[in-house]
Amino acid sequence: MKVLQVTPYFAPAWAYGGPPRVMHDYAVGLAARGHTVDVFTTDVLDDARRAQPPIEQMEGVRVRRFPNLSNDLAWRSKKYLPRGFAAAVFREARNYDIVHATDARTYLTAAASLAARTQRVPFCLSAHGSLPSSTGLRGAVKRAYDAVLVRPMLRNAALLLAQTEHEEWLYAQFGAPVSSVQRLPLPLPPIGVEPAEVRGEFRTRLGVDADVRLLLFLGRINHLKGVDVLVRSVEPLLGAGVVLALVGRDDGELAALRHEFAPLLADGRVRLGGAIYGRDRFAAYVDADVFCLTPRHWEETSVAALEAAACGTPIVVTEQADVPGIQAAGGGLVVPNDEGAIREAVRAVLARSNEMGASARAHVLAQHDRRVVVDRLEQLLQDAI
Repeated sequence: MKVLQVTPYFAPAWAYGGPPRVMHDYAVGLAARGHTVDVFTTDVLDDARRAQPPIEQMEGVRVRRFPNLSNDLAWRSKKYLPRGFAAAVFREARNYDIVHATDARTYLTAAASLAARTQRVPFCLSAHGSLPSSTGLRGAVKRAYDAVLVRPMLRNAALLLAQTEHEEWLYAQFGAPVSSVQRLPLPLPPIGVEPAEVRGEFRTRLGVDADVRLLLFLGRINHLKGVDVLVRSVEPLLGAGVVLALVGRDDGELAALRHEFAPLLADGRVRLGGAIYGRDRFAAYVDADVFCLTPRHWEETSVAALEAAACGTPIVVTEQADVPGIQAAGGGLVVPNDEGAIREAVRAVLARSNEMGASARAHVLAQHDRRVVVDRLEQLLQDAI
């Protein structure tokens, strides 16, 4: 196959969260199977830097980065406006067997889907939690955009990849044919470290003793991530040997958290770990007793939750961040976004963290192994073609 992957962010733009890792794993995995994979992306990297070079061969994948009009706009508002992208994708889409894009409402996805349709090339979308609408003015703008671009795109797509049952339902709500929707678990990237190598590093950094139970949130510090919901939920459990660590880059919510939870931060019941990537994030997972994620919006499966589980840490997530099968496997709990339900789930998992951590690891290694996921992706793409 010749696959054109279109994504606003790609390796090494890890500061943009899970989707760059997932799309990287898809691309590299397919290339390792002998397929030709080219990536059209933007030059995002982080808040101050742009990714280079413009064209790069990466693990068998040809990556082409189009420069955004504004790196600040991309970082703060998730508005990606790459110069020269539309002309290139309309010119070159015909050279591929399939176009695979991520995120439902970006300029890149709209241009890629239109280019694929006009040139009669099959189009595939991985929504990655981007389908839910919003309220107020933002919601009205989304509905207008969806009527013109998203609904036709989904109706005409050859393949729509969903992480969860909820995301499958959302595709149907947009009018997508049931036959085009397929479930594909997120791939779990290689951990790259042995737990024994990093055990204790994160606790030492935060000043948390070995006998203290550690709850961990790792992700963007953003209102939609529901970090405030998590803190309020577990506050009665904190102290007396239980600490909550909040780890991730400030995405606009940190000042509000510092104000609302000043007493908890002052006495150390809540610790701020800042943004960490690479090996350091696995050190955080390994040292945690429970990984917690309680987003307000439907983001579907979280890569961070999978990584934590793979490190042997049980998870508590709300329905908006479901890890299919994790509760049945005994590796964690999936609960409604309710403070009482979250608190009782964390209390229950803390009481059985070692046992549940082993089950969490076994489940995600079996269901989300990158080789298994890419094998299924390869077959789904070939069927769509």
